[in-house]
Amino acid sequence: MKNKALTLMLCGLMAVSAASCAGKGETSSATVETTAAATTAEAATETETEPATKPTTKVTVEYYDGLICSDNMTDKEKEKSSFREFTLLDPEKCFSLSKNGRNFYPLPDSTELKVKKFTDDIREIKIYDEQLDTDFLVHVILPPDYDENKKYPVFLMTDPAYWFKLIPDLRQLISDGEAAPLIFVTLGYDYDRNGGGDEERLDKFIIRQNKFLDFITDDLMRTVALNYKIDESRSVFFGHSCGGTFSHYALCNSDKYEYQPFARYIMGSMAFWNYYHSFDEQLYDPSVITDPYAYTREFDYFDRNETMDKNVLICAGGRENPSFEDNYNGNKNMTEEATALYERLTSHGTDAELKIYEDCYHNNYVEDMLKDYLKQNFPPEDKTQN
Repeated sequence: MKNKALTLMLCGLMAVSAASCAGKGETSSATVETTAAATTAEAATETETEPATKPTTKVTVEYYDGLICSDNMTDKEKEKSSFREFTLLDPEKCFSLSKNGRNFYPLPDSTELKVKKFTDDIREIKIYDEQLDTDFLVHVILPPDYDENKKYPVFLMTDPAYWFKLIPDLRQLISDGEAAPLIFVTLGYDYDRNGGGDEERLDKFIIRQNKFLDFITDDLMRTVALNYKIDESRSVFFGHSCGGTFSHYALCNSDKYEYQPFARYIMGSMAFWNYYHSFDEQLYDPSVITDPYAYTREFDYFDRNETMDKNVLICAGGRENPSFEDNYNGNKNMTEEATALYERLTSHGTDAELKIYEDCYHNNYVEDMLKDYLKQNFPPEDKTQN
């Protein structure tokens, strides 16, 4: 509990709402100085040699050489990207890397204990994108008994501010022999941005989604593939809510790229209304979306292609529709949108599946859905290829 109190005091908790958006080895140091509070006047007068303030303390975060960056990245992007020590469970280091500590991932105590058991298998990467002028925080979670000579599928998870807490139990399925080994990669924001807030999520998932997909495809995933042996033919892209909306965009624009890092896409509770309706006009003006219903045409994917050679899972909670009824504006609700998308994709012969969790709301089906997905699509007898 003391650790949790320290986390709350230094870094703060993000407000996680169901309506949110729904509605390179040498080492070098990055140091931040923090000044202790001034001593009281009474303490200062006890002796003339007593300093007026406590000694300055430094919090040091180690950065490591060795990250092989994508050739698509600019010199500035490469210079500002590197491996660094795992900071996620250290509130002081998280705070030192931020302006106000607002992007610290508030993991439950029980989850922190689970994560501590496999920290040696976690690689932390800071990767910068010049188009978006954003420092992203990436965690690569290697499977138990990782073999650097083998190829593994990647499971890319967006919105780790919400979903990183699921990683320990998902990884445990591999340890327990219920799922084949794979590499989890979480894509979030460095600690100077609120990765769970609507402002960042709408900016990347909706407003500048084309630049965000450029970054993921040609910078992030190419960089991951240069540093680890990955099996793109079995790799997965997962997004939920605004992230689910972006997962759909990523799928339907994947044909525009030479590199194909994903064969599978999971779209959870897509918040398509963000294309035509702003639940908070202070965040963005929906008129910046020039073609708000392009998603109903799969962004013209099937005008450019006869077939879609991807596997797709579409899912939603049956009870989440009333929570967002103010956003529909006469359009389909969430489960209706999911059903319509499934029908459109399958009409073109796409390998798609629809799951509506009838008794569930916006978030509470995701854990069971992902566990079932791993066990069904990555069975333990499905060995990775050399």
